Amino acid sequence: PRNTVSPLHFDPLDNLLMQVVGWKRVLLFPPDNHSGDAEEDNNQGERNNEYGSNKPTWHYAGTKGNQYNTSAVDIENPDHVKFPNFRNLAPTPYECILGPGDALYIPKKWWHHVRSLEMSVSANVWWR
Repeated sequence: PRNTVSPLHFDPLDNLLMQVVGWKRVLLFPPDNHSGDAEEDNNQGERNNEYGSNKPTWHYAGTKGNQYNTSAVDIENPDHVKFPNFRNLAPTPYECILGPGDALYIPKKWWHHVRSLEMSVSANVWWR
């Protein structure tokens, strides 16, 4: 359906997103230096970052009950009080509009947010 959203996340494998019907907008953010590290959650449900603290990174993945590869931030309407690092530390995203017949290569660990702009059908292929 129109306006279907895949929230900000990354995939652990390389990804080819192929648009078959309709249009989608994809926002891509480069990986940070610890996306997908096998760090364990601490008792507060937050992940330790590379500095050994539990201060969330710009994407706040692995917090607020989210999986390690999924952001807690609604990037289309971010709460900058709740997630100040998103405003201060997030890289500028690349924007891509996909139409029928288009394909987008998304390297592993690249953060991406996808919104369908109309009724659409896509296919993904992941590989190592």
